[in-house]
Amino acid sequence: MQPTTVKCSIMLYMVTRKRSNYEYFIKADTSPYRGEWVAIGEAKVISHGKDAQTVYKKAKKIKPKANISLAKVPEQELLVLKF
Repeated sequence: MQPTTVKCSIMLYMVTRKRSNYEYFIKADTSPYRGEWVAIGEAKVISHGKDAQTVYKKAKKIKPKANISLAKVPEQELLVLKF
């Protein structure tokens, strides 16, 4: 699993490289999930929690055929500056 840093406030860890999951994640309000892992599939949050493996397994159980991406939502906003 390769980490990918995305703009502004969130680091996204792609389990899969489904572009629509990424686009949803960038635009979504993830503030209710601060400090948690979220499993995204079919353009929505399927499951969330403190343990990435548990979140992923729960998402696959709920949507077994969905292309799932995992993201860690930081506890507070981050600002990434490029020089």
